[in-house]
Amino acid sequence: MLTVKDKIDKFIEKCKEVGISATSQRIIIYKAIMDDKSHPSPEELYAKIKDENPTISLATVYKTLETFSEYGFIKKVTPLHVKVRYEPNIERHHHMVCVKCGKIYDVKSDELNYIELSDKILGKNILLDYSIQFNIICEECQLKEKNKN
Repeated sequence: MLTVKDKIDKFIEKCKEVGISATSQRIIIYKAIMDDKSHPSPEELYAKIKDENPTISLATVYKTLETFSEYGFIKKVTPLHVKVRYEPNIERHHHMVCVKCGKIYDVKSDELNYIELSDKILGKNILLDYSIQFNIICEECQLKEKNKN
């Protein structure tokens, strides 16, 4: 398991490889998202770091997350019914999204990772990647609903 320092060192190396600066603000934002497994929105990350880093603006967080996504440091997760969310896990995996509370859960499945699409489905398009999203009602929301009745 990598330590926080190892993750930051690896991040700095990746920045050098792709030709972007590993600024202190980028490191702060990267560390915050690496520590958060809840698929945070830019606003949630900003709220998490703003007290200790008052010079970082919400706009900087948005721009930095877009840059991270563009260079493959993080993945953008955008359920259709919720604002944009980000996550540090860039390995292929899928998601369950609660349609009531918006929580996102990772789904790791070898079965889902090796779906082959025929030319009939793809046509002349080239498949680059895919992610499957399961819309669910999570256990917590089910319990809340049950307790209402």
